[in-house]
Amino acid sequence: MTGDPNWTGNFGDMRWRRSFGQRGWLRPTVIRVLESGPKNGIEIMDSIGEMSHGWWRPSPGSIYPLLEQLVKDSVIKKGKDGKYGLTGTYREGTGPQNNTEEVLLNMESNISYLEELAAGSVKEFSRYRKRIDDMSRRISRL
Repeated sequence: MTGDPNWTGNFGDMRWRRSFGQRGWLRPTVIRVLESGPKNGIEIMDSIGEMSHGWWRPSPGSIYPLLEQLVKDSVIKKGKDGKYGLTGTYREGTGPQNNTEEVLLNMESNISYLEELAAGSVKEFSRYRKRIDDMSRRISRL
């Protein structure tokens, strides 16, 4: 999970496991799975289940809409065999870490998570208020 501050390279690591279920983590995880080669939806779900040491396996309702969006975004393509693979464009270095659109999508997803956190748990959210305000100031200077 390049770019994930919790990612240490070990899928069993507790810091990375905490990010499971948070908004924005599934997309880069699916891309990482497909870096090893084309897979169908079930194989992708199984791979993520194995990566989490059985801790979590995504549902078809979360994987297939995401795969459709990744195809639409030209990040992956669906082969005649039903397997999804990374596009040549992605492989040439326009992947998530070099793609402004991907960075913005991740930021939007994370902002949605923070909005939900603020609406549901003011106490939890207030612990992060200063950091969020600092990030907001930095973004406004762009």
